[in-house]
Amino acid sequence: MTVLRFTQADALRCRFGVSPLWETMSAVRVLHGSKHRQLYADWIAAKQDTAAKLDLRMLKAVQPRVGFTPDFLTPPPKASRAKFATEVARVRATPLEKVRAELIQSRDELNNPAAPEINAMLEDLPGTRERLADEIESAWDALIRPDWPLISRVLEDDIAHRGRQLTDGGLAGLFDDLHPTLTWEDDRLIATRYRSDDRDLSGQGLLLVPGVFEWPYLVMVVDPAYHPTLVYPARGAARLWSDAPPPPDPLARLLGRTRATLLVALDPPATTSALAAQYDLALATVAEHLSALYDAGLATRRRTGHQVHYRRTEVGQAVIDASVG
Repeated sequence: MTVLRFTQADALRCRFGVSPLWETMSAVRVLHGSKHRQLYADWIAAKQDTAAKLDLRMLKAVQPRVGFTPDFLTPPPKASRAKFATEVARVRATPLEKVRAELIQSRDELNNPAAPEINAMLEDLPGTRERLADEIESAWDALIRPDWPLISRVLEDDIAHRGRQLTDGGLAGLFDDLHPTLTWEDDRLIATRYRSDDRDLSGQGLLLVPGVFEWPYLVMVVDPAYHPTLVYPARGAARLWSDAPPPPDPLARLLGRTRATLLVALDPPATTSALAAQYDLALATVAEHLSALYDAGLATRRRTGHQVHYRRTEVGQAVIDASVG
């Protein structure tokens, strides 16, 4: 069990972040044999040929199925919407002593079967740091960046949902269904299946990072050298790799096929740009159709930062249900 202790200042300094680097590292773990690959079967099949061309042997060695993955490979994002180039540059700038210490921990914890490979890495720390960063960068370019508009759509929607929970119910409301292994009790967040040291947040607050490739795991960063961070499975990840079903023919005749397609696609909620990328449509075309759905009461819209998310209304769902009945 691991306990994070909050003060009043910590409650005010909890924030969310999106990390392309975390997504990349988690996707590599899925490729290399996660016990829960079935959730990602469609994605794995789609990336099989691309993944076969990548040399990710060093990343595989330091991501054991059970054990410690070096924290310097996934530093908590400093910005709420981190850029991959900024994050991987931080990996390349990691002090070599930290690289050494965390590689040794990964090698020695729970008898990592890749210990011989890690021993070889320890012989050339500067080269190892660069090659690990190179492997992360190649995985990002090949596996994640092409799908980033869809992935970030799910992450942003999760953050919007969690933000409403925090506003409406405070930290108790936020943590109530964030992950089944978490419990909020007397200003303490208890992770029942974690075995790291307890930590007083001491006014730093907690960084919460949703992850598409995290299911069903919870990751905590509690090392005092890093900002306290919780990485959890994002809502809607299970639907990410399945195409939205085509609109029923009666709905397409009523609304037009493109407008009907967009109404069906509003699960989870989406932005104009995400839908344009998903369906290869012009932004102006998508904006016009979404505006019509909004005016007709079939969709609502909500601004989150600089983005506007459209969500299907109960009336919109009723129209879809009637067209298939």
